[in-house]
Amino acid sequence: MQSYHTSKLHVMFLCLALSLLAPLQSVQALGSTNEEAVPRPPATQEAPEKPPLLEQQRAAKLAALAAIEAPLPAVPAEGVVVQTAERMPSSGNGLRIAIVILLLLLITVGIVLIFRIPRMSVPVEYPLMHETFAADDLSGRLKTEDTALRIVNPRFLELAVENRLITPAEGADMAERFCGNDFAALMQLITERPHFKELLGHLWGDSIGFTYVNLEMTAIQPEAVRQITREFAEINQIVPLYSFGGSLSIAAANPKDRELEERVVNKFNLVPSFVFAFPEEIADTIPIAYQSAENLNEIVTELKAEIKNIAVNPANIPTTQDLAKRANSHSIIEFVNGLILLAMNEMASDIHIEPDELSVRIRFRIDGILQEKFILEKSLVLALVSRLKLMAGCNIAERRLPQDGRIKFVLARRKIDIRFSTVPALYGEKVVLRLLGSTFLRGIPNITEMDFSVSILDSIKRVSKAPNGVFFITGPTGSGKTTTLYSILKYINTPNINIMTVEDPVEYRLPGINQVQVNTSIDLDFVRVLRSFLRQDPNVILIGEIRDIESARIASQAALTGHLVFATMHTNNALQAVNRMIDIGVEPFLVAPSLIALMAQRLVRRICPNCKEKYPAPKSVLDDNFEWDGVSEIYFFRGKGCSQCHGTGYLGRLAIHELFILNSATREKIAQNASILIVEEIALKSGFKPLRHDGLKKVLRGLTTIEEVDRVTYHDIE
Repeated sequence: MQSYHTSKLHVMFLCLALSLLAPLQSVQALGSTNEEAVPRPPATQEAPEKPPLLEQQRAAKLAALAAIEAPLPAVPAEGVVVQTAERMPSSGNGLRIAIVILLLLLITVGIVLIFRIPRMSVPVEYPLMHETFAADDLSGRLKTEDTALRIVNPRFLELAVENRLITPAEGADMAERFCGNDFAALMQLITERPHFKELLGHLWGDSIGFTYVNLEMTAIQPEAVRQITREFAEINQIVPLYSFGGSLSIAAANPKDRELEERVVNKFNLVPSFVFAFPEEIADTIPIAYQSAENLNEIVTELKAEIKNIAVNPANIPTTQDLAKRANSHSIIEFVNGLILLAMNEMASDIHIEPDELSVRIRFRIDGILQEKFILEKSLVLALVSRLKLMAGCNIAERRLPQDGRIKFVLARRKIDIRFSTVPALYGEKVVLRLLGSTFLRGIPNITEMDFSVSILDSIKRVSKAPNGVFFITGPTGSGKTTTLYSILKYINTPNINIMTVEDPVEYRLPGINQVQVNTSIDLDFVRVLRSFLRQDPNVILIGEIRDIESARIASQAALTGHLVFATMHTNNALQAVNRMIDIGVEPFLVAPSLIALMAQRLVRRICPNCKEKYPAPKSVLDDNFEWDGVSEIYFFRGKGCSQCHGTGYLGRLAIHELFILNSATREKIAQNASILIVEEIALKSGFKPLRHDGLKKVLRGLTTIEEVDRVTYHDIE
């Protein structure tokens, strides 16, 4: 590809050079074959005065033109001599020299451009594959939109009309526009109405008689993945999900494809059970599902050899160039990409890279608990950290100061936001990567899918429809506050209200609302955005976090002027949000009337449904936590441990909550700046139940274990 374009440039510059040589040849011809006849002045006569330089140049040009157009004389006339190049006027020499210099300059510029023009087929580093290949090869490795499915399924548009996603006129128009390709109509509806993607997937599955599976929210069995090779999955764009009763569940964009079913049966000798999934979700899931710790261990062996081959300076202190070489080695790129994919495969929220005196430890935080995954040689830490710094846009040469950055990890159809942080520790830089999820396609759960108890769910629905007031959700970092807030926003999001959010960062995208990302580098902070919001006629405002007195005061004033405000705060329980507001400087007489509800939450691990078992509850636990007759048999649940949950007995997490809706009695005490103990006493008399109460209810329901509730509500034990 490069040689082809270089040849074209050579031809172009050759033509340019020939065109520039033409006038030069004309001037040279003037001194050779096309001589100009000039009469020799008689020897006895005095030589006339030399004309001015301008006249000489004009005469030379006219003479050159005349020489080109006029026929050559056969024999010079008598008394006429031939003026050769040695005796040409000085103006002709100047013109020739100027043309030669110009020609040389153009040739020089052409050569420079030839060597500086980039390749048209540049090798790109693609996180999906564990190799580097040219962009031209992408079409051969992954199916793209150009090979979109064509499926006739008129029942789908009928269901879309019946469920009022589109009008009958829109349905008829789409049927005509897409000429019977109903799958194209489905993809167009998702583009136009992305917030209905889940419903559209279920409607399509119902219309073709197959179950729809959202791959972004589905756990995949490692045993199922091992039954089909990655190469076959990539070529046919399928994802094995789980094996049950001798049948393998497989996600495909066209589960009705009988040829695909035959290929699976003939090649792997198994019984497939197909489900429907969207093509882009399949393309994203394949590299994640097929990533494993075994693959990374093989890459580590290659990485050690590469690092040894990269020489350092005699002082054995790596320079910036040495670090860049290590960070751009093929094996380290492959290892870092694979590490992130493995973390996504195991649903980790954080990756910890911790150098020790002799080694480097890598741990994943899965379901809130750190789990050790790899122990690497200490020699690999510089390459690993330097690679991550390059991806995050940080300074690879600076190892003495903390650094923060962001990484955009690109999959086939979406991007994953990763927050990067490094701190200089005793034996090297400790790195933490927080996986924030997809930039645009991360699913927001419905409010009914959040495992709220019935009483709390009813109260949240009532508060979320209030015309004004501040609703606080509190808890530590990583306790799911943002997810809960967005499930509430999704519940109230309708075309007749204006919802505006200010966050740092924006973790979810919700169509139909206006979201603002804080950018402190240009002084776009919470306070500045909130002041602008009040001039944007909002009905609902979401504040990512109340951090200072100005944002807290603006939130209170907005609530008192007819706006519903949702916000988060870092406190140990719900009622402490009142004291926190007063402590940062908001007057009690503003806090009391502006607050309408306070909720705190914690995340506990969910019992793995694949290995769940029940057992008799210990008598001591029942005596400490429940009121019972001492006779009835009470059962708890736990996970035995299986391959799906990696032997932990837990798979996923759920939240436990405490919610208090303020009343006149508590507002009166808050306005009087009463202590938190007095406010809590009034709240308990009003029916307020603490976190532990909700956790114990979910233990009895078999959602989590008593050990998990003890872990996150230890300070509530009396």
